[in-house]
Amino acid sequence: MLWFQKNCEKLIPTHAYANDGMKSDGLIDEIKSRIDIHDLIAEYVDLKRAGQNYKGLCPFHSEKTPSFMVNPAKQIFHCFGCNKGGDIFSFIMNYENMPFNEALSFLAGKAGVQIEASHGSGANKGLKENLFAIHEEALKFYRENLKEAGHALSYLKERDINEETIEQFSLGYAKSDRDALLRRLRNAGYTEAHLKASGLAYFSGDSAHDFFRDRLIFPIFDLRGKVVAFGGRTLSSSKNVPKYLNSPENAIFRKSESCYGLNTAKSHIAQKGYTIIVEGYFDVIVCHQFGFLNTVAPLGTALTAGHLRKLKKISNKVLLTFDADEAGIAAAKRTIELIYAEGMISKIVLLSEGEDPDTFLRKYGADQFRNFLAKASSPVRFFLSRAGRSKIDGVRQFLSILSSCRDQLLRDDALRELSDLASEKVLRTELSNMSHKATATNRPAHSDPLSSLPKESVPPAAPAMSKEEEILLNLSLSFPRMARRIAERIDASNLEHPLVKRLFAAVLALDPDEELTPEKIMTVCSTEERNVISKSSIDPGIDMDEVFQNVEGCIRKIAVKGIDRRIVVAKNEGNEKELSLLHLEKSRLLQKPVGLFQPKKPK
Repeated sequence: MLWFQKNCEKLIPTHAYANDGMKSDGLIDEIKSRIDIHDLIAEYVDLKRAGQNYKGLCPFHSEKTPSFMVNPAKQIFHCFGCNKGGDIFSFIMNYENMPFNEALSFLAGKAGVQIEASHGSGANKGLKENLFAIHEEALKFYRENLKEAGHALSYLKERDINEETIEQFSLGYAKSDRDALLRRLRNAGYTEAHLKASGLAYFSGDSAHDFFRDRLIFPIFDLRGKVVAFGGRTLSSSKNVPKYLNSPENAIFRKSESCYGLNTAKSHIAQKGYTIIVEGYFDVIVCHQFGFLNTVAPLGTALTAGHLRKLKKISNKVLLTFDADEAGIAAAKRTIELIYAEGMISKIVLLSEGEDPDTFLRKYGADQFRNFLAKASSPVRFFLSRAGRSKIDGVRQFLSILSSCRDQLLRDDALRELSDLASEKVLRTELSNMSHKATATNRPAHSDPLSSLPKESVPPAAPAMSKEEEILLNLSLSFPRMARRIAERIDASNLEHPLVKRLFAAVLALDPDEELTPEKIMTVCSTEERNVISKSSIDPGIDMDEVFQNVEGCIRKIAVKGIDRRIVVAKNEGNEKELSLLHLEKSRLLQKPVGLFQPKKPK
């Protein structure tokens, strides 16, 4: 016991939530007290109640059967597929791929908790931090400009965009002046290097001018609600300028992965269980204004695999809207192939020629649009309805697309729909032939035939843990109040698994006057340890009717194993005196009556 207490500091890993100079411990508790883990994760994942927990498809790996669990009572999550787990900080750090300090700032903002600004000049900030700050300053400037831009406000009024929607989407206006924004940013102290990296100004030799001029501005936000880019719609009557422009890509903005409106729509997508995908800025804005809050759009480009993967983290179902012209139909076919390749479920609706969601809603209203969306076709019906007289060619074309789909359930569903035109057995044979041809064509010469098969990422296996240590660990995490009593009564030198040693050391390192919870234990544990905690907390695998007997037996067996290891060492060293004492100690331990770990009697 003394050894355990003396060596706690050596065993405790680096604080899981590294402070980097910030006094975050109190902030962590304050933020956790204001943010419910279910409400947070429900913004990203479609969760369904499952007893005391909530269940959904894991956002961290591809799966067909939900294995991702959220426990609101313990404020933790765990995926039994990929073994990721933890608290609200773990989730945001994993999902958004951000370090702790960024996650702290993000969650503090959601919780309405103030964080003291860190010291240091802008020159010492990282590139990304400066780009975020530049875009935030630009957003303020554009929004200020809109209030005084009569022709921009008139244009929005003509498009039936109300003031609430203008505020919701933070719409702005870029002045026609050559360098109005550039002067503002320079006066704010940003360097030329960072201004060039932002893409908000165009530099040529010694001259420079704003990228957006005389344009209505659509801010583009990431999932955290940070502005990363802008879209601009010209208000000029000149035909020599493009109608729409997007910011160039930079360190914080990837066009092929960014969807307009996703920061606003994500929680509604999770609630509805699907995403409505439209084509333009105004389509998204008007859809939201009319109550279709799960609507997003790619940024003036075709839908990409990057867009779909980001959406799939929230929901694997999409409803696609396309124009009814040849270009729209061709785009729909290309998109269906992408969606099957990503293992997603889709339906397609074609708008009447000359219509888009913006004009349709403003003409006919929300009810008519809802009825229109309800008539969306499956990919199979969409293809076959456009195959003309040559239905067989349509089937072959669709099978070619379906061959890229790795999801067996999606393939089976599509084949059943196609079976009205041909034998399902024939269709399966044809699809199998197409798949083999595609594999042979794409396989490198002399490659391992198995190397081309998709492999799901599997986390490395944890080292073996004795049954006794596993029981004590699970019991401590299921009943955190008992964790300290177990840690205090066990001799750490007898523990074999390093993870168990560190966790019990972490328990002893916490303030004894504080109530222990899985959340509290996580704050002093590594990522690996947090994953173990979340798993054991949600699914301890312990017979609660035999809790104390389990503890008694485990502590005794661990102690006996420890003595047996020391006996082996004493034999090898020929230390007869030590050997005799160890045998005596083991005999006494085995004869000792039950009572090593009885609950303390109230005074």
